Order: sequence, then structure tokens, then C-alpha cells
Amino acid sequence: MEIIRSNFKSNLHKVYQAIEEADFFAIDGEFSGISDGPSVSALTNGFDTPEERYQKLKKHSMDFLLFQFGLCTFKYDYTDSNSSIDFLASQGFDFNKVFRNGIPYLNQEEERQLREQYDEKRSQANGAGALSYVSPNTSKCPVTIPEDQKKFIDQVVEKIEDLLQSEENKNLDLEPCTGFQRKLIYQTLSWK
Repeated sequence: MEIIRSNFKSNLHKVYQAIEEADFFAIDGEFSGISDGPSVSALTNGFDTPEERYQKLKKHSMDFLLFQFGLCTFKYDYTDSNSSIDFLASQGFDFNKVFRNGIPYLNQEEERQLREQYDEKRSQANGAGALSYVSPNTSKCPVTIPEDQKKFIDQVVEKIEDLLQSEENKNLDLEPCTGFQRKLIYQTLSWK
């Protein structure tokens, strides 16, 4: 649907309704220029959230005029066919396998942890430290701990040493940590 000045008011209610009923929507803009800075591929990466990508692109397009605004609304409509379900069941299809063994997706907490690990590795690759490509079980020399992780690792090592020396305390409570921090812990402890 094309909405212009002459039909804007008469179609505005349809736009509101489509947005209200949408499960998600996509927007697109046509501008008087593309970018006053780096290319889109240099600005963004595959780990950006839609919000992060938007903020990066917005920053480099604010000096241009918006000529056209595109809006596409989507509504999820789950359907199935009884005959297809019957056929799959008659052929021994295991519907429980979808839920028990299906390929999972990341929830928000898992995504956050993965982003932390990615950011840590990216900062190391950019000169903040040396990447370690060995598993926690194969450390042959003292691990290089990034400066921003030293305090955390020292605290964990101290707690573990206290636990080993204590005859009373048999529990160890550690702060939540990323996969990268766990790897540093494993490597540090295996070296000690």
C-alpha cells in the first residue's frame, strides 16, 4: 500500500491497526545520502542487536533527509493440517523429539554471556592480550590473565585455597562468571 499526502489521513487508522496487531515489524528508509562515515559492513557485525545496529547506522545518517519511510508488519499465524499430522503419526514421527532434542536457541541470559565472551576475545585480538586457543585441560604453561580479569581470578583462587585449608567449610560459592572466566579459572588451577 502506498500512502502519500492525499490518502494519509484516510489510511492512518489502517497503519495504527497493523502496528497494534503485528508480532513484529520492519522499517526501511530512503535517504538523500548513504553515510557520512564508514561503510555499513565496517560499522556493524553479526552480534549486534537490532537496537545496536540501529544506533550505529542512525549516527551516520542523521545529516541526510528522509525521502521515504517503509513499514512492513508481520503477524505470526501458526497453522497445521490434520491430515499431515495424521500422516506423520502413522509413519512413526516422534513429536516429542522436537521438544526433547530439537536444536535450541539462545535465551537473553545466554546471549548476554556469549556477547561477553565475544567482546573479551575481540578486545584480546585487538591488542589487549593474547588469545589462548587451547582447551582448559591442555595448558602447558602459566596462563596469561588479562588485566581486567586478574582481580576476579585472584579472588576465586583465594576462595579455593581457603576451602582446601578449611576443615569445617565444605561449600564454595563463586560469583556467576562467563565461559571465558571459567576457562581462566580452569587453566589457572591446573597450573597451580
